[in-house]
Amino acid sequence: MVKAELIEEPQVSKESELVKIDNVPDVDVAIEQWDAYQKLCKGLLNDTDYQEIIVKEKDEEGNYVKVKRHFKKKSAWQKLSRAFNVDTHIVDRELERTKMGRVREAYYCVRATLPNGRSVESDALCSRSERGKDKVSDHTIMSTAKTRATNRAIAELIGAGEVSAEEMSAEKIVSQSKFLKEDNSS
Repeated sequence: MVKAELIEEPQVSKESELVKIDNVPDVDVAIEQWDAYQKLCKGLLNDTDYQEIIVKEKDEEGNYVKVKRHFKKKSAWQKLSRAFNVDTHIVDRELERTKMGRVREAYYCVRATLPNGRSVESDALCSRSERGKDKVSDHTIMSTAKTRATNRAIAELIGAGEVSAEEMSAEKIVSQSKFLKEDNSS
């Protein structure tokens, strides 16, 4: 015989408290969760988890200036993945090879999933046409694409919305990628 018990006031997790029944976010809970994320990053990550990259940004007068910025590296995203108990899985992988059989470009799609079932799929590329990638091994092209897709999926899933250090070298890909040229949605 199976017994059923009615629970009048179920426990509600902090994550589900964010959006109330009327779909209006609770601002105080959202701020509390963001503060917790910031505290987690400060306690969990150290200087070796960041890469300093010089980028061009516009100043107040509209002139481009070089600015040093810090971006989370793969090690940071792996630590955050473990802290949030994120599971990652490769959904798709495509390789474009040269006539000599070398990997010219790699594409990966990675799914990141939280224990509560929420998931995100993100994709990324790495190409020999990127600056500094023309003489690297096939493995480097493939693993960089996988790392970019994985980092992006984790960042999107946990709501960080940040660009990883591995993404920063990818800015030239958009106009040169075979995969993006075939996709008319971009």
